[in-house]
Order: sequence, then structure tokens, then C-alpha cells
Amino acid sequence: MTLQELFEEYAALKQYRPGEIIFKAGEAGIEMYLIQSGEVEIHNGKNLIRTLKPGDLFGEMALIGNEPRSATAIAKTHCNLIPVDENRFLFLVRQNPYFSLYVMEILATRLRSHV
Repeated sequence: MTLQELFEEYAALKQYRPGEIIFKAGEAGIEMYLIQSGEVEIHNGKNLIRTLKPGDLFGEMALIGNEPRSATAIAKTHCNLIPVDENRFLFLVRQNPYFSLYVMEILATRLRSHV
């Protein structure tokens, strides 16, 4: 089972138009997202941090750390996103060790890029 299949099984798709804000820095992090289609830009203030593509996860840091969002996410193109709330995230961590490893790899990569 792929990561997308794990997420799709229990989540309703969210759609965003180009330029639409998905979340803002400082907001509560109640969901993380898997990009099913489209591109999402992550901004820190006016600075573009990265552009994410289908298959990428984002928003996990606020969800895991129970902290406010550290950046703003904006749809670059029309996007279909699969939201994952805290309960679903914890279920996936318990049921699928590969999911946990994947999230740890994402966090490690992002930490390395800021050192």
C-alpha cells in the first residue's frame, strides 16, 4: 500500500485554487497534508522556502510538535490535498512503521537544509 493509499482511505480531499492560502504562519497545526496533485509553495514571510509537488507531505512539524505553524503554505497551482489530522497521524504511526520512517526522513532532510 502506498502512502497516498494510506491517506486516501480515511480522508476527504481538499481542493485549492492558485494563490489560495492553505494555512498561515502562527495558526494552530491541526492537520498535515499529502499533495495528490498540483504544487504548493512554503513561505517564511516574503521568502519562498520551497515548492512542493505531488507525493510531498507538508504541515507535519506543527502537527507533531503541537506548535503554531512556522510558515505559510500557498497553492501555486490548482491543488488536491489529502488532509491528515492528529488522530489519523497517530493511527498511521502505530500501524505502519514505514510511515513513521518516511516522516522521520522528511524531518531530517528539512533540518539538514537549515543547518
